[in-house]
Amino acid sequence: MKPYLESLILIAAIVLGSLTGLYTSYTSSLTDFFIIAMLFFLFYNVSLSGFFNGIKNRKYILVALTTNFILIPSIAFVLSTFVVDTTSAIFLGLIIYLIAPCTDWYLGFTKLANGNVEVNSALLPFNLLLQILLLPFYLSLFTSSNISIPIDAFSDVLIYWVLIPFGIAQLVRIVMRKLFSKSFEKSSSLAELLVLISLTLLIFSVFNVNIATLISNLALLPSVFAVILIFFVITFLLAWFIAKTAGFSKEERVSLTMTTAARNAPLMLGISLIFFPEAPLIQLVLVVGILVEFPHLITITYLLKKKALPFRIGK
Repeated sequence: MKPYLESLILIAAIVLGSLTGLYTSYTSSLTDFFIIAMLFFLFYNVSLSGFFNGIKNRKYILVALTTNFILIPSIAFVLSTFVVDTTSAIFLGLIIYLIAPCTDWYLGFTKLANGNVEVNSALLPFNLLLQILLLPFYLSLFTSSNISIPIDAFSDVLIYWVLIPFGIAQLVRIVMRKLFSKSFEKSSSLAELLVLISLTLLIFSVFNVNIATLISNLALLPSVFAVILIFFVITFLLAWFIAKTAGFSKEERVSLTMTTAARNAPLMLGISLIFFPEAPLIQLVLVVGILVEFPHLITITYLLKKKALPFRIGK
């Protein structure tokens, strides 16, 4: 499928999700279902050997983790400090949203942009574990909040959003290769199409569920929108510069761009509801982040595939 068609499909999901969300909102559990479905179809085309090859790419893993957990949190703090009051709930929400790298839909966009899904799949457990362990540290360092994240927050996401989809996908993959080897290639192609379909439904669901919240708080939108948009531009340029300096392949450059661009709003939204139930502005910031993030990811996916950039992303 041509890049502009994929982008148009995803943009249509944003529009339709927003329009339907003005009249009726579906349950947010559908969003979780579409995330898990997307991960299953992605993992179906990632072999165990490919996953372990991704882990062996220590240079990429180290560079990605350094970028995600040292450089990007620093950028998030400095940028938020300049734009909003550091004692406000909005500031706290921005820190929570911006410091946590994605552990789900960034893989879908990595696939769509022709990045290295195997190496970003190998990165996923590290992203998940480190953001859970480091979130209390970041909140203590950047804000006046001191919280401790229960291990359940990590184990639940690891089990239900990573291990189970990966395990089932690998089991189905083995069965298909052993018993239906002639149809395996066709099933791989079908899985690629289903990644796009599940990602489209995910975007539709996210906008359907959250658009009303956004519209009811338009007065707070400009400052939050400005911080998040500038953050995405800076991190996009930073990822390109770091990947080029590190001598990464084109696929690795695309992969680094995606892991630094996408944030882990679903998990952070759940954590914020547990620890800050009386601060709805924090949840609002996370909702705005999601709604800005998807158009951003769609745009850079299109640009990366079309090579329509003011610089070269790779050879």
